[in-house]
Amino acid sequence: MGKGGSKPQQPTEQNISQTSLPDYYEPYATRLIERAESESKREYTPYEGQRLAGENADTAASRNLARGVANAGGIPNFGLANQGTQFALDTAKKGAGFASQDFDSAQAQKYMSPYLQNVLNFQKQGAIEDFNMANAGRANTAIQSGAFGGSRAGIQQGLAQRDLSKQLQGIDATGRQKAYEAATQQFGADRDARFNAEKMSQAAAGQVGASAQQLAALGEKARAGDIESAQILEKIAKDRQARSQAGLDLSYEDFVRQRDQPRSDLQFYSSILRGIPVQPSTETTKFQQYNPVKDLLGTGIAGLGLYKGITG
Repeated sequence: MGKGGSKPQQPTEQNISQTSLPDYYEPYATRLIERAESESKREYTPYEGQRLAGENADTAASRNLARGVANAGGIPNFGLANQGTQFALDTAKKGAGFASQDFDSAQAQKYMSPYLQNVLNFQKQGAIEDFNMANAGRANTAIQSGAFGGSRAGIQQGLAQRDLSKQLQGIDATGRQKAYEAATQQFGADRDARFNAEKMSQAAAGQVGASAQQLAALGEKARAGDIESAQILEKIAKDRQARSQAGLDLSYEDFVRQRDQPRSDLQFYSSILRGIPVQPSTETTKFQQYNPVKDLLGTGIAGLGLYKGITG
């Protein structure tokens, strides 16, 4: 055979090592792996329960109450209170401008009876008629005594005329004086009545103003009370909703624990196995390359040469 090239060297021996678990440990590890594989293939189980707590009746009540306060647009009765306050201010200004009037000729003419002159004329007419009757009696007496047309009769007539004139003036003066005094009394009564009415009006206006302020204060308190009630209802609603939510969360946590319990068991099982001191056993096997030609030729010098010739 030719020597065209050298063949690659074949390994003369080979070591194979095999590591295995102890016999007492291997079944447990095998079961753990099988259970873990089965658990990993398990389909996902969705939670079908309620997750969020719904709103309760107190929540709706608090919102409706708050909405009612907001829709009111301001403090209850505030507009009416403003009207009362404005009325009190206007009345006070009007009272501040009140001035006591003097009783002058214009007021006297206004308060004196429009029939005064008729009454005076009637009284004067009566006096004149009395004078005429008395004058006729005097003339008759003078005629009977023969003194008619004499100086004595003239003097008596003059005195009678003077007395009539005084009587007429007295009727006029007395009548007008009484009318003036009556007008003065009526004017004073009216002035006092107006003054008292103004005082009463101002007092009433003050009461109206005070009542308006009290009404506004009551309206403000009522509004504040409604807001506080809405806040209390809202707090109660939140507490109830939080309690309901806590129950729903607990139900979900229980579901998750129950769903994942097999995995928790596997983790516990695995931790127990990991805690066992295990020393894996290693077995090494030595394999030598088998050459039948070499074994047949033996180990002599001749054999060696023949071997080299064959394999060369």
